[in-house]
Amino acid sequence: MKNNNKLKLVTAITAGLVLAGCGSGNKTSPEIPEVAVPGVYQVAIPECPSSATCSASGFVLPANAIYVAPEAANGDNITDEITTALFDLDDNTVVVLPAGNFVVDSTINISGASGLTLTGYGIESTILNFDGSTGNDGIKFLGGNNITVRDLAVHEANKNGLKADGVNGIHFNFTAAVWETPLAAATADTMNGAYGIYPVSSQNVLVENSYSKGSADAGIYVGQSNNVVVRNNIAEENVAGIEIENTKNADVYNNLAFDNSAGLLSFDLTGTTVPYGGNVRWFNNITRDNNTENVGTGVVGFAPSGTGLLVFATSDMEFYNNVVTNNKTVGVAISSYFLLDEDVANYGSNYTSELSNGWSPLVKNINITNNTFSDNGLAPESDLLNDVIQGYAYGFNATGEPQPFPTILYGGIGELLSNAGQLTGFDDLRNSMDTDLGIQATSVGIDHNAYDAKDLICESDNINANSPENPLNIGLVYGVNPLDAANFNSDPAPVATLRLDSMENKTLLNCTKTTRLTAATVTINGKVYGCNGDDAGNAACSL
Repeated sequence: MKNNNKLKLVTAITAGLVLAGCGSGNKTSPEIPEVAVPGVYQVAIPECPSSATCSASGFVLPANAIYVAPEAANGDNITDEITTALFDLDDNTVVVLPAGNFVVDSTINISGASGLTLTGYGIESTILNFDGSTGNDGIKFLGGNNITVRDLAVHEANKNGLKADGVNGIHFNFTAAVWETPLAAATADTMNGAYGIYPVSSQNVLVENSYSKGSADAGIYVGQSNNVVVRNNIAEENVAGIEIENTKNADVYNNLAFDNSAGLLSFDLTGTTVPYGGNVRWFNNITRDNNTENVGTGVVGFAPSGTGLLVFATSDMEFYNNVVTNNKTVGVAISSYFLLDEDVANYGSNYTSELSNGWSPLVKNINITNNTFSDNGLAPESDLLNDVIQGYAYGFNATGEPQPFPTILYGGIGELLSNAGQLTGFDDLRNSMDTDLGIQATSVGIDHNAYDAKDLICESDNINANSPENPLNIGLVYGVNPLDAANFNSDPAPVATLRLDSMENKTLLNCTKTTRLTAATVTINGKVYGCNGDDAGNAACSL
């Protein structure tokens, strides 16, 4: 396979752009709800029985629970009391933390718990302040099963707020992870922690009615996990609002992400314990005003500030019935891993383990449908996308006319190289594997040959709620047909043509998925959660 520096847009833009006509709709912009109470979003709070004591979310605190430091006053250090209460617990114990704002000076480690419910009195009523703690994490669950943590907030953790690692059945409900310092004001020495609510390498994960603010990586992150529901949450002022990474069978719905650098992120990355994810559905979310400066590190640090949804090197994903508005750079960006690492010739040596275990740098089978878009891409800026932004802005085409930045942008380079037969060597490193977690057959071992119908990136039936002077455009950086000399020249080398067309003209990404992904199911303590469980009657689940 021949590698070529012409993957760089800066050397390819002069090949000319094919720019189709630009139209616009004239629909009313969607109404975006304001959020008054963190952690309470689109959910009814049950009334507390007169004979009971309840948390702010209506959870009945049982009389036979372990009550930690019930007489503690605001500002007290209750680290020892919490640690003692959580030592050597019986199964199915309820532990109640006191109401107030308390100092905790080390990580609260909970290993191998079974059936534990750890609760406070409310997301704004029980606050554990880890400022000055000697530990990386606030509360960390290691192993165990059927665990619920609810009605409490972790503030100012050094690294991660609420972490669950290797748990089968973890339920975060009315929890918060908060760093109050704005990310732009933090320095290298005072930077906020990385992850807010952070289940990883786990099964049966439910994150709901929760809140994260100020994380230097992802506010709500689920990674390397299986069977996941993330619903009714709020993520604001993080680098990444809500991120699903290398995770299989996940439903993310009824969430609000705003004032982050990037609102929603769907990734498959290298160097993780699970090589790839799939069957991830994002629906009925609002991702708006995600325009804060990106101060993150690692891959998330490359996410363009001003992005509503970033789909990166993952396959088998749906994004539907969402509201995407006022994200300055792009509404939806879809890219292969080649955007970050263009050294295609050396992928076989650089990513031997990942490729042999089924990871792929490509994006395949992505369905963007029935979403409402308004006022995205009006002031794009991104070091990573700078060549693309400049190409559209300065009109590198026959007419020399500048064009508005696309609302939906697809890189296309991976699909072009696959269709050109330039990635066949990747197959030699791939095992046919991963039948144990129930992932669809189309995702069992990623093939790198020419894309067929099931692999395509599709945009259909989306709603243009822009003002008349702001068209909703679809952009394609690289055309995907290698037989077109404008896309793939005689070297052979790919050529960036920066195609652009209005959504209404339907010349780009114009396909419809006839086979839809299946709902994720989470089972905790014998109860089934999600669209095939307790939310079967939820309007979002009928979309």
